[in-house]
This record gives sequence, C-alpha cells and structure tokens, in this order.
Amino acid sequence: MEPNEPINTKFYQLGNGGSLVFENDLNAVSEFLGRPHPEFHGVQLDDTPGGELQWVITADLRGKMEPPTSERILFSFRESNWLDGLARALQEALARLCGQNVVRLLASRYAHLTQKDLDASRAYANQTHAHITEQGEAIKLLNNDRRSLRQQRAKKDATIRRLRARIASLEATVKAQEDQIRQLEDDDGGIDIRGGDAFLSDDDDFEEDENTEEEDYEFLEAGPDDYVPIDVDDEE
Repeated sequence: MEPNEPINTKFYQLGNGGSLVFENDLNAVSEFLGRPHPEFHGVQLDDTPGGELQWVITADLRGKMEPPTSERILFSFRESNWLDGLARALQEALARLCGQNVVRLLASRYAHLTQKDLDASRAYANQTHAHITEQGEAIKLLNNDRRSLRQQRAKKDATIRRLRARIASLEATVKAQEDQIRQLEDDDGGIDIRGGDAFLSDDDDFEEDENTEEEDYEFLEAGPDDYVPIDVDDEE
C-alpha cells in the first residue's frame, strides 16, 4: 500500500432523513438560506508515526448559486473514527453557517441558533462525543463479559460431562466387583465374604475334646444368685 493511500472512504449528505446530532438544525438552516444540502466526506489514512488509523473529515457547505449568492464553507480536520468525526463536523458546520448568516437568521425562527457560540456548540458536541464513547466502551465490556461467561459455561459443561463419565465408569467398576464377589461366594459354598462376622465361630463349629468330662464345665454353671462360684482350696 502506497503512503497516504486511503484505506477506507465514507460519504454522508443531509436531506436523506438522518437524525444525527445537529443534523436537523443544520439541514433546516441550509434550506432556509437556499443552500444545497451539506455534504461530508471521510478518508481513513494510515500516515501517523505511531501507526494509528485516523479519519480526515471534510465538510462541504456549498453556497447559494442564485443571487444573492453566498460563500462556500469548506473545512477539514482529523478524528479517530468516522462517527465521532461526522458529529463534530455537523456541529462545526452549523456554527460556521450561523456565524456567516447571523443577520438573516436573527429575524427568523432560527434566531436561537445564532445565540449558541462556537465554544458552547463544541462543548455540547464534546459531551455527546464522550457519551457515545462511554456507550461504546460499555458495549465492549458487555461483549467481553458475554464471551467470558460463554467460555466459563463451556468449561463447566465439559467438567460435568467428564464427571458423569467418571461416575459411570466407577459404577461399572463397582458392579463388576460385586459380580466377582458374588461369584467367589458361590464358589466357596455360599460363604458371605462381605459379612462382618465371617471369622466368628458358630455353635456347630465348637468341637469338644474327647477327654473332657461334663463335670469339668460345672464351674461355669451359675449359682442361685446368677453368679459363678469359684472354690479356692485353703493351703495347708
């Protein structure tokens, strides 16, 4: 790309039903003065040392062709973006047009526009510009928040799917282990491997010594007062 070659161009002409700031007033005054509809041109350039793109905005307010003729108003300036530059050009064009025709406008219904000096108009435009910029930044933040929330939701959904798959895998493992334990119990004759009393003896498991007499267990029988008497022989 050659130096100072336009990257983008814009064109805006009043009288087509637009509703930008200052547009209605500027168009009405132009028609009252018998002038053609103002035109605005924008050229985006990449010619700054820092590489920042800028717009060169040109306002063209052609004068009245029939007598009494009026002078053409033509000016240019730079702005960071097209919409902000167009708003600034509209307010500047209105201020210059009113300043050029203040005598005629004082005797018309547009006299109140002549009372707005350029500084006041510029202050209003700057305020509007700041408001538009603030809205743009808010939209960017909301867009970033929306993108961040969508990413967080996608991560959460992925985590949920991963946990569900893990749960399903664990359930399958538990079921397989239960089937394996059940098979082992069947192979061992029905012994409850999972029971907590697998190592406790039943009454049928007790096997008496063949040399043991019944009287050997008489000392374990309870007495009339539900206690077991123990005889202790006195030593000689």
